[in-house]
Amino acid sequence: MNPLDEHIKTFQFTMAAIKVARRALDRRLDPLSNTDLYSLPPQEGREMLDQAEENLCKLMVFALFATFERTLRDHLSESLESLSTSATTPAELAAKLHEFLRNGIDNWRVNDIIELFYPPAAEQDINNAKNIRTFRNHVAHGSTPPSSIPPETAHAQLSNFLKSASLAV
Repeated sequence: MNPLDEHIKTFQFTMAAIKVARRALDRRLDPLSNTDLYSLPPQEGREMLDQAEENLCKLMVFALFATFERTLRDHLSESLESLSTSATTPAELAAKLHEFLRNGIDNWRVNDIIELFYPPAAEQDINNAKNIRTFRNHVAHGSTPPSSIPPETAHAQLSNFLKSASLAV
């Protein structure tokens, strides 16, 4: 089975649900007409909606963490700028060291990057970010996460981290 099929199926189902919601809002007589939902038995439709919602929540946490991670990596990259003009022996070492570190930031382990921000980020913020990373890894590799993290929780926890690290308002 193509591992992408489940995602596209969820996307299509979600788009159909959005179409139904729009029609319901428009108060049309038959909101299911001309959708994949039209011929489904109600129980199967509910099960597909539940699965779509679950997948959408996982993907949202995945996307939130990806944005969080990129924010940390970009901040570190920008923080290295002053290194390029530092006094070193030999004089060329500063520029080379800056380039070496800047080019390598995307290869650093994200847990190590997260820990660089302690303090000012609180230990709880560090642990929360690492837990969301673990969840993200399970989603990315197609395994079942040990626990569910709602998108709202991931958003709040990652936002708290960024705020405490002065990377967000």
